[in-house]
Amino acid sequence: MATLSMPVRLNLGELCAAALEAAADNLAAASDTESFLGALEENHGLWRTLVEVARHLPLDVPASDSAGFVISVSRKCGQGVCDEHVEALIGINRRMSAQLVKAGDPCRIQRRAELAWRETGLAPSVPFSRWLTDEILRKSRHQDSRPESLAG
Repeated sequence: MATLSMPVRLNLGELCAAALEAAADNLAAASDTESFLGALEENHGLWRTLVEVARHLPLDVPASDSAGFVISVSRKCGQGVCDEHVEALIGINRRMSAQLVKAGDPCRIQRRAELAWRETGLAPSVPFSRWLTDEILRKSRHQDSRPESLAG
């Protein structure tokens, strides 16, 4: 008898939380210049996406000063970025992730997101972080086109 598996489904908040956790992990794990710059670039792109999505949908993003700080530091290509800035970026990402999932476990949600990514068959040709950002955009466009979100 064959076993059927249910596809993993994540809501927009869970996708955003998983992306923030992944970006924080990549910043924390960066061990050389190339990986550090890549992690900063990824974090910058993610936050630009989150801010844009939050303009159109009720996504609970942090105060604009936090988002502004993250975007400003992340776009510096490592120039003038000190350890305290990196630790602040990681902390903001993790706090925002926890805020988005409220009572949920961000690490568990990230594992579910990784499973969903593997289920697509795109791994490893499409990096996990890129897939998450694409899914955030896709899901936000879908939600933005619903009649109830257009009425508000």
